[in-house]
Amino acid sequence: METLACRYWRDADLTGLQFTASRHLHREIRPHRHVGFTLSVSDTELHVRTGTRVTVVPPGTLLRIAPQAWHAVQARSAPWREDAMYCSSAVARCISTASDDAPMARAAGDDGVSLCLDASAAFEFLECHRLLYEPTSTGNEEDAAAGRALLRQRLARWVPLQTRPTPVFDSGDARMNRLYEAIAAGFQQRMTLDSLADVAGMHPVHLQRRFKGAMGFTPHELLVGHRVGYARDLIAGGARVTYAAHAAGFADQSHLHKIFTSTYAVLPGDYRKLAALDALQPLSARNGIPG
Repeated sequence: METLACRYWRDADLTGLQFTASRHLHREIRPHRHVGFTLSVSDTELHVRTGTRVTVVPPGTLLRIAPQAWHAVQARSAPWREDAMYCSSAVARCISTASDDAPMARAAGDDGVSLCLDASAAFEFLECHRLLYEPTSTGNEEDAAAGRALLRQRLARWVPLQTRPTPVFDSGDARMNRLYEAIAAGFQQRMTLDSLADVAGMHPVHLQRRFKGAMGFTPHELLVGHRVGYARDLIAGGARVTYAAHAAGFADQSHLHKIFTSTYAVLPGDYRKLAALDALQPLSARNGIPG
């Protein structure tokens, strides 16, 4: 997936939060997952796939995806715009000024994908997003201060402040679960559909069909998802892009560059520079680095 235009930034006074404003050329975003919560509003209908479940997201609706939830996105039309923010529960607790009994925005969905039912939620999210984005080009500190104040007031409505256990990726098919674990443990090595079929004792075509039917994604999609996620963690920790590419199992830096940009809508080198701001936060509050 290419982007027609993308702006990725962080605010030095809101360390641990990541923001993107993207205009996507293509309709699909490959399967991936984030350490923290994903919050976004898009200008077209989205179909968000988490395993075998597909959630239809109407345009102009605040979408929330839980940490570690594998998801792929298909837009109804292209090009399309997405304004997004990434935040862990730990970061939300550090930043939010809300009390423990602050009302949460009503949401429909499961622990993986939720849609905020409050009509004002998307508007309030976009208002904070705009106030924090404009100073990156105008330098207007008053807008930035207003955006920070609003975000601190509203963050607890969008991100649960109580951390839940990381969901177990369970397809209900024990054999496919074991194959997924083999991919998760060996993604840095060379893996092919034939080699995975040998491990499972199945014909490659049968394996492909059964795995996708159980998991919702192909073995290759999850293999690449593990690789790009691992590379992102390394880059967020300060590793050079070349090292991250080889350590994660990519053929070379250009391959990582293409996958990383099409997944996260930011260049790996730019992500590394901006991730340095997270050094101001304790490990437990960093969004891009496991702690």
